[in-house]
Amino acid sequence: PAVARAASSDTSWTIDFTKAAAADDWSAVDDRIMGGSSMSKLVYSDGSTSFQGELIVEGGGFASVRYGKELVLANDVEAFVLKAKSDGRLGYKLTVQTSAMPGGVSYQCLLPHMGSEEFAAVRLPLSTFKPSLRGRPVPDAPPLRAADIRTIGLMLSRYEVGGGGAKASIQPGGFRLQIQNIAAV
Repeated sequence: PAVARAASSDTSWTIDFTKAAAADDWSAVDDRIMGGSSMSKLVYSDGSTSFQGELIVEGGGFASVRYGKELVLANDVEAFVLKAKSDGRLGYKLTVQTSAMPGGVSYQCLLPHMGSEEFAAVRLPLSTFKPSLRGRPVPDAPPLRAADIRTIGLMLSRYEVGGGGAKASIQPGGFRLQIQNIAAV
């Protein structure tokens, strides 16, 4: 069953993570692709889906999952809204890739620190996403446009948003980000 859909006149696209089928369309793209050992997955339980796993900083330092279906967003989309709660960790990101910058360039936005008690909606304007390629900034990348976005993902990374150095505040170990939905607005 399709879980990505137009939800209302003020939402052009959404994934409803309160449905068990939502996790089926995602796959892990962890640092193992470059010799690391981190592992992640999406798991449905009790009315939400969790991005969870183990972050290992030796040999890599990121864990991520990517949506397996191509996105087609309305031209007037200005932001993503994520309804989630976390384990209190820093370093969670929403990532997108575009048709304008093929070849592995991703645009990343750091999620603000979220509590673990209640789900909260976090607005992530497209203008705040930073381009990165293999952990390095891409200064000549064009601004992020909704019409160009083709994939979306979630990441826990010890690296700066948009590429750069590792952050000591991002500790290795188990992690869990619970999500109820992601919407393009």
